[in-house]
Amino acid sequence: MLAKINNSKGITLVELLATLVIVSIVASLSYSVLSQGYSNYQRIQAEAELRDEADLIMSSFIKDMFVLKGEEIEMESICLDGSSTTLMKITKRKPINSEEVIEQYNTGFKDGEVIVKDQPVHFHNNSVTLLENDCNGELYNLITEEKDNTEYKIKFTLKTLKGKQEHTMDFENTVQVINGGGD
Repeated sequence: MLAKINNSKGITLVELLATLVIVSIVASLSYSVLSQGYSNYQRIQAEAELRDEADLIMSSFIKDMFVLKGEEIEMESICLDGSSTTLMKITKRKPINSEEVIEQYNTGFKDGEVIVKDQPVHFHNNSVTLLENDCNGELYNLITEEKDNTEYKIKFTLKTLKGKQEHTMDFENTVQVINGGGD
């Protein structure tokens, strides 16, 4: 039924070399696919971390800005000692017991930190940082007034280090505030 091969001589040099060539081709292809897969995993993980922190920043800004009126906001952008600061100076007037109480605070970017109601926003992931503005170069973190004190564009850049690779991502959001009234 089954024919038995009785070759006791072993394999030839040509067969050995052919086997080694095939194994090396398969191994190099496997290695390149696996290393590219790991690289993609690192990149996707870094992007997810950056997006999570950007969501934290924007939710903090929106929570504060959601109840603001346009006339309560005054923009301030200064460059001092090579560091750029962009702040919204907020002045709220509230009637309490027939008296007007004035609440003032800052929200924005200062000294490489995100500030909301004069308090720094702490990131959940310690490896993620805000890219600092350089007065001589590009402004990474910026809040600009877009439409007559009712629309503000918030732009910032985050960075993180995954393995030996630094990843940065730019974020740009527009927030609208109340235009007058609403007392």
